[in-house]
Amino acid sequence: MTEEIQNSAVDNTETTNTESKEITMHTYYWSNEDVPFRVLRTDDEITSNQYPIVVAAPDPNLKAPKYDWMKQEWIETSEESLGQRLTTVVEQLENAQKSINVLQEAHQTTLKNNESTDTAMDQIQATVQQTSKMVANLSAMMIALGKGSQSNNNGVTK
Repeated sequence: MTEEIQNSAVDNTETTNTESKEITMHTYYWSNEDVPFRVLRTDDEITSNQYPIVVAAPDPNLKAPKYDWMKQEWIETSEESLGQRLTTVVEQLENAQKSINVLQEAHQTTLKNNESTDTAMDQIQATVQQTSKMVANLSAMMIALGKGSQSNNNGVTK
């Protein structure tokens, strides 16, 4: 199969003369779940991928290529590469787990900070309430002193 890919990649277009007409043949690749890889030759010109037809040839080093339509790239599907792909997936999962752990720790820190902030806000609110009571008491005392001072002044003769 690799040889077939290399030949088609090298000669991506081929010209055939029939009678007085010139026909240009193009090479494309069919890839879906049922048929992971098939070479197509046609005189139709396709300029971009149209499911399940792929314009670009797979890497000749791939033993069993299949086009990943989500990633828009050719991937290896041979059993030999399965171990490597599993290792990659395991590494990605481990990295994801580490990220989750970091996020959980950050979330716990944020919760603790929020608790501290809530406690501080409660203390500030209590202090403000106490201060308001003290100011109200002082205001009442000042008014009483002001009235007492006026009555003493009224009673004194000059």
